[in-house]
Amino acid sequence: MNTKIITSILMFHFTTQAMCQNNIPSVHGILFNEIASSYNTFNDKHDPMTYLYGFSIDGDTHSLLKNPVEVMFNPIAQVQREDCVLMRWDPVTRVWRKFSGNQLRSSREAGKSYWVSTINHSGVFALMKEIPACGSTEVHLPPGIYSQEWRYVQSNLSVICEGYAQCQTLVIPLPSLSPVAKISVKYRNGGGSVDTITSLPLGALISDLWKKPEAFCEVWNLSLATVK
Repeated sequence: MNTKIITSILMFHFTTQAMCQNNIPSVHGILFNEIASSYNTFNDKHDPMTYLYGFSIDGDTHSLLKNPVEVMFNPIAQVQREDCVLMRWDPVTRVWRKFSGNQLRSSREAGKSYWVSTINHSGVFALMKEIPACGSTEVHLPPGIYSQEWRYVQSNLSVICEGYAQCQTLVIPLPSLSPVAKISVKYRNGGGSVDTITSLPLGALISDLWKKPEAFCEVWNLSLATVK
């Protein structure tokens, strides 16, 4: 018997007799804000993807193998099912990976159309839309400033990029950046103490972004003058 879950951005609905069983898996929806604070939207090639839906499944391995969870997604306007991929979070390498059984299929339930996938193991999952690879953007930190880690969150695209290597240049794998996207950077000034920028609009640190909205694969200089 499968456990059916109909998912939207905000909630899950259990629609099977498995609700009466004690071994029903624990399933929770994951909103974009949670993804933005703790995850990214990289695939295993570190290419950015667009986040559509997310959820976690926590359950006994034997029970899930015997009673898989059938996840039913509401179709998304102007998005083709064939352009989407269901992926599982790898916490060791911090990327999303495809997994066995991640295929999406079309189905109808109570007269409504859904995209469906059957999952028989626990983890954190997300429905993603791949972005065609078409370039990257460089953001140079001020002289003597070195990033320890950084995070770029562009909500209108539902994309999160991040980096953890010490560097003086942030290479963001997107061809253009938004001035209203949020940037967080943990950085060191030479051999001094570590400071942090947390979720500031990128346009507040790179004022020229507002002047060149059509810039493509540009190189920008980030200023810390406005950071208190």
